[in-house]
Amino acid sequence: ASGHLDGGLRCWDVKSGDRVLDLPSIHDGGLTSVQWNPRRGHEILTAGRDSTLKIVDARTKSVVKTFCDKGLKILSNQSSSSFSPDGAYVAAGSGDSGDILVFNVSTGELEKRICGAHKCGVVGLSWSPGGSNGQQVATVDKSGILVLWA
Repeated sequence: ASGHLDGGLRCWDVKSGDRVLDLPSIHDGGLTSVQWNPRRGHEILTAGRDSTLKIVDARTKSVVKTFCDKGLKILSNQSSSSFSPDGAYVAAGSGDSGDILVFNVSTGELEKRICGAHKCGVVGLSWSPGGSNGQQVATVDKSGILVLWA
């Protein structure tokens, strides 16, 4: 899967190289990250410059969930988001406040906000795939400070 500056999501067959999914303009602005759901392999998490996170169902070729919050600002083409290892949550960092936001995938609601987690904007976030039962998140801000949350 690849995200594009036109707001589109594209998926490719790794064997043939053929494009198998083309969803133009699912975000109003470029995509900054793309990640497959580790538990439901047909779902793709995207983050966009429109400051939203979206889950796309590759089978139905449609957006099935949108996450937004006034505190979530995706201001950089390098901003990332991540599924939790069990696929139950998505997390992203805000590019202006340094906050970290965690959303519940089932309800679409904001589950947790860590205010001022960084002194400047968060540009990278990744959930540990299994360490500490998948309860660790690593974040990095624009100044290069890396924080591990447990």
